[in-house]
This record gives sequence, structure tokens and C-alpha cells, in this order.
Amino acid sequence: MLVSAASSDLLLALAAFALVLIPAVIIHELGHFIAAKLVGINVLEFGIGFPPRVGRLFMLGETEFTLNLLPLGGFVRPLGEDMIGPASADKVKRDRVIIEKRRSGYVRLVSEREMLQLRGVDESNMMSVNEAPALGRIFFMSAGAGANFLLALVLFFAVALIGLSLPVGGLSQIDAIPPGSLFDGTAVETGDVIERINGERFADFVGFHEKLRLYRAPTIEFSLIRPETGEEYGLTVPADFGDRSGIVQIISVIEGSPAESAGIRAGDIIVEINHQPIPPSGDAARALQEATREFEGAPLPLTLSRESDSGFERIDVSVIPRVNPPAGEGRLGMGIRSQFGLRDQTRFANGGYKRELIPQSVPDAIAYSLRTTADTFRLIASIPGRLLDGSLSGRDARPISIIGISKIGGELLQRSFQDGPGLMLNFIALISIFLGISNLLPIPALDGGRIVFVLIEVLRGKPVAAKTEGRIHQIGILLLLALGLVVMIYDLINPPSIT
Repeated sequence: MLVSAASSDLLLALAAFALVLIPAVIIHELGHFIAAKLVGINVLEFGIGFPPRVGRLFMLGETEFTLNLLPLGGFVRPLGEDMIGPASADKVKRDRVIIEKRRSGYVRLVSEREMLQLRGVDESNMMSVNEAPALGRIFFMSAGAGANFLLALVLFFAVALIGLSLPVGGLSQIDAIPPGSLFDGTAVETGDVIERINGERFADFVGFHEKLRLYRAPTIEFSLIRPETGEEYGLTVPADFGDRSGIVQIISVIEGSPAESAGIRAGDIIVEINHQPIPPSGDAARALQEATREFEGAPLPLTLSRESDSGFERIDVSVIPRVNPPAGEGRLGMGIRSQFGLRDQTRFANGGYKRELIPQSVPDAIAYSLRTTADTFRLIASIPGRLLDGSLSGRDARPISIIGISKIGGELLQRSFQDGPGLMLNFIALISIFLGISNLLPIPALDGGRIVFVLIEVLRGKPVAAKTEGRIHQIGILLLLALGLVVMIYDLINPPSIT
């Protein structure tokens, strides 16, 4: 069983690799190819995958489209440049290019320009990368990232047309069913969620409160969902909701927090705040949060209900809310959620929202695409600042290799079988944006590093020697490969996950 599960995970990861990374890289290279054509730079080869070559796919004008053995994306080989950097004149002459096998069977070795001549390109129409104007080269080098950003816009647009997961109503979770209570002896199980009351949705958990408060009929019909199976069923019960009370459930307690110091435990229920019962309407958790703001640095009395072998016992504690709590911990250092209870000890918890895929109109889909792309750029731009101020941990912001991306993609692919293709399309769009931004970083061997050399040429009035630039790019690519290897090893030891 474990072997089968591992094999399934591996197949999903491989499928995600093919769906996510390969198209994103090929689109990136296609951007370079189109830009080269617009600028006038000759392109000798557009490779799908990396060498060694498997064979030629077809010819498009002067460009040979090839299929290569290593499925790691693709490459564009313009005139006057190899896969590392600009090629010197000597390198161009030594470059071994297979034109065609003569009838005698030997393979002729020619220079790049001779090869273009054999493909019907006149010498006057030949332009290498270094011969293009500076703005043309910058456009050519940045076009790969531009294609990735355009791909993200298209994918976000498609996601919106397929349907966005939007809340259509609230959910109320049944958290406790004591003996003799409202749901005891029925088909309802703890954890089931109420979706409708008499066939009508409610806006949120507060709205659920209000519907029950105003309800006057002798019976009430609930439409419920069992989260584990997705089973939907209905139930009619007596409507007795007059005696209700607000509750705050403690989900977790952080070690060393004021809540732990006061003796509060996960699973406890707060029934009174500052000796006052929590109102049966509104948001109970928010009422506690407001009280912690009011009692910053001062003792806040709380009354707890704690389950024991003999039933529930009431415990009075005093906790001092922190004035400047650590990020993400809150003033008390505990995870909470709103509940309310009935006289018979039945408890309802905030179950969040019922979400459905709702297709968007073309204008709304365009707006969603632009907004989501901009939000992604803002999120990425905020990472350095958040690392410095501590609001984002290094672990959460760590780089992920193709192994990690494939693993997360495999998990999302499996979920997309149930939740629809939008989940996977969003992930591909995000990876495409990250790929575009990372390639624009001013690091040798990346597009951004090559752009830096063009800018240096503009400032100096003459280019950096091809030999010098080539060596710098070689050092850059070696460092990138070393970093990639380290990240891959880390991903194997500590696999990332969407959870």
C-alpha cells in the first residue's frame, strides 16, 4: 500500500512537472524568439528540451526547431550567442553545426553565418545579438520574462472564465451533541455543517445566530453536509433556541504565552469575559479580542468550562494580555473560534463559508486577471521587507527547486480532480510569474545579468570584451547550478507541501 501511494505521488509529481515547468520555460523562450524576430536578430535554433539532440521537428524560415533529450524546458540560439553568453569570432568558426548529410555520407562543418546562407538568408539581412542596437537587445533579453507575465495574465483570465471559488453563504458546524440534546439520536454527527435553514442560506455565522434568534415556528428544517464524504442530507427538529449563549472555543495555546501561564488549555471553552456572559448574538471571538485590547497589560478575568470525566467544570482564571505581542500570536497567545450553545449544551461553531465556482463575465475576468497579477507582484516585492521585520520566516520564504515545485504541483493536481482545473491553472500562472521575475534578477547567466552588460556598454560607450563577459556568465551559471543542487537536496530532505 505504501509503495502504491509512493508510486502515485511520483506519477503526479512527474505530471505536474510536465504541466507546470516545461510549458512555462518554453513560453519564456518563445518570448525571446518572437522578440528576436521583431528586432531582426537571426535565430538558428529553437530547442525543446536541452541537448543531446533527439532530432529535428521542422524548419520555420531560417530557424530549426529541434527536440532534445533532457526535458528541462527549452532554449533559443540566436546568431552570435551560445547558451552561456556571447560567442567570440573564434568560437563561431569552431561551432559545429550539422547542415545536412551529403550523398557521400559525411557531415560538413560550417560557421553560423555560412549555415544561414545555406538556409537562404542574405548576408545583408544577418544580424547577431551584439550587432543589434542596445534597446533591441534589452527588449530581446527581457521578452522571455514578458512572455511569462503574459502567460500568467491569460491563465488568470481563463480561471475567472471557468469560475472563481466564491462564498455563496455561511456554514455553521455542529461541535457538540450531548446526550438528550437537540441532535442526539438523529443522523447528525459532530463535525457536520449546517448549510441552509428551511432551504435558505445565511450570510455567515452571525447571520445563523440571527435567523435562530428570530425564528418562531415550532419546527425547523436544517440542510446539512458531512465534510468527510460530501454527503448532503436534511433534518427537521423542534425549534427551541430561546436560551442561547455565546462561547469562545480554545483551539490551541502557544507555549510561554499569557494563556499558558494562566492555565488555559486547548479544548477549554470561555463562557464569561470579565464576569459577563458572552452575548448570544454577534461574533464571540471578536468580543474577546476587543476585551484583550481594553485590558492590555492588566488582568482580564475569564470563566472557562472544561470537560472532565465527571462532566463540565467551571474554572475562573486571570490572564494579562500582552501590549506588544509577537507577530501572529495575538495578545493572549492562543487560537480561538466563535461558538454559541443552547440550553441542552449543543454547541455550534463558525464553519466558515460555502463556496462554489461562479463563472465571471469577460470584463470581470479581465479585471480579475489584472488584479491578481498585480497582487502577486506586490506580494513578491514585499518579501524582503517582511523577512527583515520578522513577519515572514526564512523557512516560509525559502527557495524551492524543480523537485519541490513538482511535489506541490502533484498535490494540487490531485486536488484539482475534485476542485476543478482553476487550482492548477492558478499555480502554473504563479510559477510563470516567479520564473519571469527570477530571470530578470541582475545575476550573471540570467537575462537580467545580460541586460546589466548592455547597460554597462551604454554607459561606457563600448561593450565588455566577449571573452570577459563569457567567463563571468560561466561563473554565474556554475554558482546557480550549485545553489540549485543545494535547494534540491534540501527539498528531498524537507519536502515542501501545500499544507
